[in-house]
Amino acid sequence: MAILKWTGIDNFLRRDAEKALAVLIYGPDGGTVRERARQLVISVAGSLDDPFAVVRLDDPTLLADPARLVDEAQALSFGGGRRVVWVENAGSGFLKAMPLVTASGNLVVAEAGTLAKSAGLRNLFEPAANLWIVPCYEDSAIDLERLIAEELDAKGLITDMEVRQALVGLLGADRRMSRQELAKLALYCHGRAQVTLADVEAVCGDVAELSADDLLNATFDGALSDADDAFTRLRDSGLAGAGLLIMAASHAARLTRLRVDVERGKSPEMAVRQARPPVFFKQQPALQRQVALWDGDSLLRASDLIGRATRDTRTTTLSALNDQITHRAFLSLARLALQRRHGARE
Repeated sequence: MAILKWTGIDNFLRRDAEKALAVLIYGPDGGTVRERARQLVISVAGSLDDPFAVVRLDDPTLLADPARLVDEAQALSFGGGRRVVWVENAGSGFLKAMPLVTASGNLVVAEAGTLAKSAGLRNLFEPAANLWIVPCYEDSAIDLERLIAEELDAKGLITDMEVRQALVGLLGADRRMSRQELAKLALYCHGRAQVTLADVEAVCGDVAELSADDLLNATFDGALSDADDAFTRLRDSGLAGAGLLIMAASHAARLTRLRVDVERGKSPEMAVRQARPPVFFKQQPALQRQVALWDGDSLLRASDLIGRATRDTRTTTLSALNDQITHRAFLSLARLALQRRHGARE
């Protein structure tokens, strides 16, 4: 099984890239998947935009014409060197085409979303010695610390522990959005040496127009109209449905842990204040409301609903259908929360 950890990418490029047929980069964090695919393409081809060095394909193209992948994988580069065939949104079309590629001409780099252990692409790649996989998971606190260092420390901006903890609590659902938030914060602090908690609150902690907290809070508060609006804005920003469902699952899991503390005798306020990892202070009132609103059984129903939606999105490669499934899931969650609110009033 050729599993490539991203920390070992340099060794892969030195020792194994020439004999590799393809690298499959997959996971729920679409921002990290795209970022690592871009870095690998640049490392091999030297560019993202040179049509003689990089050719881009997508899954519908390969579903209609599987032989296209073979043609591009074996085509010679006009400028010499190895080309990269970059496949976006790899799914059933790529699964159909990839077994036809039998010789290591150019390198195929494919991006995919969340893949279950039983997924066909993983069953194809994992046993093969010349096919490599790069699993991408949601950024850990350590990953986010590195990202903060790249985007802030490298620009001469000093951050103390309190600021870093606040940022770690805010970021992480999607690498691309995390970078955007940090870049925005760096621009806001341009000309100063220190990033303060007030800066984080003003730039990242505010109810931003593309904040994932908008969607999660509206959904788990039972605000149907607000949830619908927040989902539309996040979808239009380019955030994949898989990433939104991962955020919802993480939020439901956090509420479940907090609810356990409440059932053991803590007040919702105390449970949220003492939570580990700490909850960003601007998010604390919302979590206090939600942990008081939801009980263990309803949170289990919410988790089941999210799980079913996640499974449904894995059975289709059509982005429009994925959006519909994800949208319906968030509205169903919001209705469940609304029922809880109505029940509490009776």
